[in-house]
Amino acid sequence: MLERFPLLDSRDVAEMQVQLARYLCPHRLRVLNGTPPRLQASGVAFAGAWLLELDYDAPVEVSLEGTGAHYLFRTTLQGQCEVTLGRHQAAVAAGGLSVSSPFASSRIVTGGACRNAVLSLPREALEVQLQHLLGRSLRQPLAFDVPLAAAHPGVHALGAAMDYLCSLLALDLNLAPLRQGLADHLVQLLLTQLPHNYSDALCQGAGTPLPGPVRRARDHIEAHLDQPLALSTLCALSGVSVRTLQNGFLKFLGQTPVEYIRERRLHAVHVALQRGEGSVTEALLRFGINSPAHFTRQYRQRYGCRPSDTLKGSGSCAIGSLPA
Repeated sequence: MLERFPLLDSRDVAEMQVQLARYLCPHRLRVLNGTPPRLQASGVAFAGAWLLELDYDAPVEVSLEGTGAHYLFRTTLQGQCEVTLGRHQAAVAAGGLSVSSPFASSRIVTGGACRNAVLSLPREALEVQLQHLLGRSLRQPLAFDVPLAAAHPGVHALGAAMDYLCSLLALDLNLAPLRQGLADHLVQLLLTQLPHNYSDALCQGAGTPLPGPVRRARDHIEAHLDQPLALSTLCALSGVSVRTLQNGFLKFLGQTPVEYIRERRLHAVHVALQRGEGSVTEALLRFGINSPAHFTRQYRQRYGCRPSDTLKGSGSCAIGSLPA
């Protein structure tokens, strides 16, 4: 639907680089096969944000130095690209999501025909809203835990929001009064539905105290991820019934106790492997994982690769279209 809002149609690499810097951020563009690609770009601006569609018909390398003022949320619509974020590389297939942060370098290498939707949001907008949700200032920059596979719920949520925005644009309405609200909605969605280094604090309800039973159960889970965690034990510690505890977790943490335990163990193993703290087997045993095959399937659905790929930092898996 963004094709109704063309911005650029060019084979001039210098022009591509200059024009895209206006919409996204400063970057370097390098042709990979000797033939300048044709770049077709379309998009709209609203409240300091841009929603763009970029279509390259030949391989290119885009390098960002991490000196911009915007976060770039990139969804691969067609084809495949390889994304390098710090030391980690991943092949992002159709449906996958990657994020370039304004404070970190990144590199994107596109395939022969690659089409991406890119949402550019000001760093300040995200950080101000995050501080509001937390009720305190930030001690470190906001860093999203990506790439994410197409199956991740947050990726689905972002895709639905972008489809809705495009549908509104197609109606030729006067959207001026709505633009700030739409941008605020996207910021809230990204902060609450995509994993990042402040997700735990948001999940724990920094601005809204948890009820005692939920807090006691959650604290016990966090302190005993390396041990068996039975629902009956959590209920006994919390002093409530199974149904009450289930409802409390759903209302205040958005997950059942079992789902919360699974997510926290997935995250704990992921962080340990990223830091290179022992082998995959050691990480699984450390956090009480007794069914490696089942856990690996969950891990692959959550992070788009196998635990061993995270440990190696090889990026040998494709984020997006993955086998079950």
